[in-house]
Formats: sequence, structure tokens, C-alpha cells
Amino acid sequence: MDHIETTPIDLIRDKTFIDKYFNVIIKRELKADINVDNEYIVAQNIISRKLILVKTFSEAVMENPELYLLLVSLIHDVNSRILTKEYIIKTLEKK
Repeated sequence: MDHIETTPIDLIRDKTFIDKYFNVIIKRELKADINVDNEYIVAQNIISRKLILVKTFSEAVMENPELYLLLVSLIHDVNSRILTKEYIIKTLEKK
């Protein structure tokens, strides 16, 4: 079995990449140009001590079910380490 090198996302250093990735996905999926940079923050999980993204959704996001669910899903993918830095960069290059 081949070993694939992946670089984990550094939530503080790579926040700009994450912001751009979220915006690209929202534009592609919802056909909307919405900046969601301020809809989440980086915080430390109390139990695991790992950095995670925490929802700080505005009323505008809360009132838009499609945007809300997409953001929840994207944040989950980052927090569960499903997304890699390489995947985010490839997605941004394709946009």
C-alpha cells in the first residue's frame, strides 16, 4: 500500500487558505458570493487541547438554512482533519 504524504492544516497559520476555500465552495455550491471569514473562530478544545474551528454564526447565516448546513459541514471537515492543506490548495487553484 502506498504511503501518501499529507500536510495537516495549521488552523492559525492557514486561516487565510481556509477562508478562501470556504468562500469558493459556497460560491460553487450555493451560487452566492458570501464572505464568511467572520462566521467562525479558531479556539482550543478544552478536552483534547487541539485547535478547532468554532461557529460564531451571524443572524444572516442562521436565517439561511442552506448556508448554515454547508458551513457546519465545512467546519466539521476541518475539525475532523478530513481536509488537507494540499486539497485546499488544489481546490483554490481550480477556481
